[in-house]
Amino acid sequence: MQTMKAKPKVVVIGAGIIGVTSAINLQKKGYQVTMLDKEGVAAGASTGNCGLMAVSEIVPISKPGVLSQVPGWLMDPEGPVTVRAKHALTMMPWFMRFLRAGKAHNVLDIAQGLTQLSNKAAEAYAPLLHESGIEDILKPHEVIYLFDDRKEIKEDQFSWDLRHACGFKTEFLEGDQVRELEPEVSKSIDSGMLMKGWDYFSDPQKLTQSLANTFSQNGGVIRLAQVRDFIKRDGEIMAVVLDNDEKLEAENFVIACGAWSRTLAEQLGDYIPVEAMAGYNTTIIEPNVSLKHPLLHHNGGFVITPMEMGLRVGGTLELGGLNSEPNYQRVRAITRKAKNILPGLEVVEKTEWVGYRPMMPDTLPVIDHSPRFNNLVYACGHGQLGITYGAITGELVADLVFKGSSDKVNMSPYRATRF
Repeated sequence: MQTMKAKPKVVVIGAGIIGVTSAINLQKKGYQVTMLDKEGVAAGASTGNCGLMAVSEIVPISKPGVLSQVPGWLMDPEGPVTVRAKHALTMMPWFMRFLRAGKAHNVLDIAQGLTQLSNKAAEAYAPLLHESGIEDILKPHEVIYLFDDRKEIKEDQFSWDLRHACGFKTEFLEGDQVRELEPEVSKSIDSGMLMKGWDYFSDPQKLTQSLANTFSQNGGVIRLAQVRDFIKRDGEIMAVVLDNDEKLEAENFVIACGAWSRTLAEQLGDYIPVEAMAGYNTTIIEPNVSLKHPLLHHNGGFVITPMEMGLRVGGTLELGGLNSEPNYQRVRAITRKAKNILPGLEVVEKTEWVGYRPMMPDTLPVIDHSPRFNNLVYACGHGQLGITYGAITGELVADLVFKGSSDKVNMSPYRATRF
């Protein structure tokens, strides 16, 4: 009698949106998948993000002119971007790579690398949402960039030109046109830009947890556990050692634990320079205003998104490391600014949150095999675009494990050895 061959095993470390979509796509390829996370499904940035499918945010954070902004980042602890002084020296090697990535000739290459992922982002999500029965969580309302003064558009003309050169469309809105779409917006807003092709998820946590539930129902295993060490032999990882000393063996491994991926990579001797970039938000339970479109305040660097659980005001970038104490004054500052944009906004019952985005110096993620271990794949460093690129990254990871490469996109921009 013919016996059934056991399915090859894969361990995915990380249960945020990248880990979950990777696990699902590996499962589809016939693997027996175990997903590990030290805190649980969607415990980090996959819970508290602003839900945007930001397909045309292909302009890297480091770009021409960024160096002149650095003194302001150090001086203003409540600004859209800030660097904590104590962390500035520690992250200097990362920061020098960040500045080099912002040279004009590099920025175009980076934008093209991000565009590849953006162009496949929505179609990659479609089957996952359908299988989990949550298609209605993706709302077809485009984001409106808001400008206090239309000169802000011209001041950042490089970014708008780059988006258009990469094939993304926008629609300029006079202030009254903004208010026709969103009557709650203050008359102090001079103009806006409708970001064509964007959507948003009305509950990012529900998105990730629902996909994880589908993974479990199809035979996947999710475990609350922390990886302490690795057992290695002859250029391969044989097992992970958990914090309870248990050894979990598999044929392949995936590290997709966001800002914590760097720590595991260092244990393995790989250099993956992911920096933890804190983002803050407030979710207001009964805001007394009604929106359809997410709003992105250009000058303030924050987003206002209508969610199932209330109105989420969040964003900003803070470089301070994984072990820094949260500075909730940042989120209170953007909440005050949000009240200027939405005069009717009431903040009575609210929840505050901080999470860490995994940021590479060039804004491009790492989706690649380990340089040292041929059965290990990294999927990390997605920065603010983790939810946007979640589904397509999961497909690419499954391809890398299954056949060693992917023909869906040019994988070169996401290589692990580029720094």
